[in-house]
Amino acid sequence: MELTKTKLFYFGAAIVLIIAGYLIYRYGFDPTPLARGAIKVWGFEDENIYKYSSFIKDFNARYPRINIDYIRKSPQNYERELLNALASGQGPDVFPIYHTWVSNYQDKIVPLPGDLMSFKDYYDIFVDVASQDFVVDGSIWAVPFYVDTLALYWNKDFFNAAGIAQPPATWDKFLEAVKILTLRDANGNIVRAGTAMGAGANVDHASDILLLLMLQNGTTMLDSQTGKAIFNQSRLESGQNYNPGEDALRFYTDFANSQKEVYTWNSLLGNSTDAFSAGRAATMINYSSAASEISQKTPYLNFAIAPVPQIKEGGVAVNYADYWGEAVWTGSKNQRVAWLFVLWQTSSDVQKSLLQMVKKPASRRDVITWQKGDPVLGVFASQALSARSWPQFDHVAISNIFTQMIDSVVMGQATTVEALGRAVNQLNAFRK
Repeated sequence: MELTKTKLFYFGAAIVLIIAGYLIYRYGFDPTPLARGAIKVWGFEDENIYKYSSFIKDFNARYPRINIDYIRKSPQNYERELLNALASGQGPDVFPIYHTWVSNYQDKIVPLPGDLMSFKDYYDIFVDVASQDFVVDGSIWAVPFYVDTLALYWNKDFFNAAGIAQPPATWDKFLEAVKILTLRDANGNIVRAGTAMGAGANVDHASDILLLLMLQNGTTMLDSQTGKAIFNQSRLESGQNYNPGEDALRFYTDFANSQKEVYTWNSLLGNSTDAFSAGRAATMINYSSAASEISQKTPYLNFAIAPVPQIKEGGVAVNYADYWGEAVWTGSKNQRVAWLFVLWQTSSDVQKSLLQMVKKPASRRDVITWQKGDPVLGVFASQALSARSWPQFDHVAISNIFTQMIDSVVMGQATTVEALGRAVNQLNAFRK
């Protein structure tokens, strides 16, 4: 029997409705599970974590037609390699951007779709600094997997021997502890530093430590209108001129100034992390990654990690953030699924599992609550809640300029005022 055109139409429509009904029942109104292709993901973590982790299998179960191709990259020369890949049209779908890069990458990445995560959810889920750095021009540009901060590493044996029961919570108490903990030989040479900081080139993250001090004492880094560096400017405070940037630089370099009472550090003591690991320094300020490095170098070193000192006890804590966020390339053919993968990777249960493997502090508030009890990462996780940042057009250039600024003061080549002014001019010239 020959079907009429009307019957054929209704028959076809019924088939379409049945298929649509099944898809809605199976996947909701989200068609992305039907997407095909591969998502190329760049990152810094061990490939085996992605190869054998259950979260990839769970993601593939939800999106069976999407293959995750993870490629590990080295942080060294990473940005150059990334820009070359993007320019050639061979870029990864998902890749990490440093937390200060958004303004330079807005033409290369796509914002997170609002139906996948609202601004309110982003603010509520992640620590405040993520919103400060990654929510720009009314869009969310990246999602942080972790947020690291600077913390105080202290040698418990040295503190015990000196009769210091607790690590210092304020910088004033830190100064007193440094004086007590510094050891000199009969000739006055430092054989054990009270702290491994004060110089630039031989102190890991010296520029970040100085920036922490600047943010803590309220230094204005950039002009809000022009974006120019102004961290050398004074302001009126209690009727007197006060230069917070100079105060921070002087405080930091005093530890390497032989004319100061707190003198404790010099170039002969070597690298700061090595010195702490070898027992040549009683304290240092560093990020969470230093913990595993120390444990590998000196497995039996009796050290602990405490919150970084603040200006006042009981005041509003200010900590310095260092982290990357996952972003999606404009050239990706599967942008929506790429974003779904980013959100999957940073979801609560997955983040807990991955952070245990990579040993990094959480970016999510709910995971921070869970991670607070960790003897190594707990301090860093808690500090992420009060972490701050500032807009940096080129983190590497700024780090180099700040390191040179510090060493020019330490070596007597410039006063603190001169060094600050030179650094400001260099940064502003670099931006042009």
